[in-house]
Amino acid sequence: MNAPAACPRCGTGEVLATLRLPYTWRNASGHPVRGTSEIVLCARCGAADPLTGPIVAYFARHGTAGAGDLTSLARALRRWAAGASPPRPDPGAVAAEAEAWRRGDL
Repeated sequence: MNAPAACPRCGTGEVLATLRLPYTWRNASGHPVRGTSEIVLCARCGAADPLTGPIVAYFARHGTAGAGDLTSLARALRRWAAGASPPRPDPGAVAAEAEAWRRGDL
């Protein structure tokens, strides 16, 4: 059995779920840029959040998603998905990556 994935934010929490959200933003030229962003649900980082806390509690209590009480899990997942928004692009990171590309470092 594979070890659970570690959270990319804290580095130690277990990733319980990944939400993939489509997004569109406009670049400096005004052209739309479309993509998909992943938001992870970490057992450690998400425990105190009102949207993700119930999901963390579900997995702490049940271990995995089973046929027993999926109604409450589904309700919590829908609430999380409805309240989640993709992170905005970091203009500094985009500029740094473009500069690295121009230098031939990518």
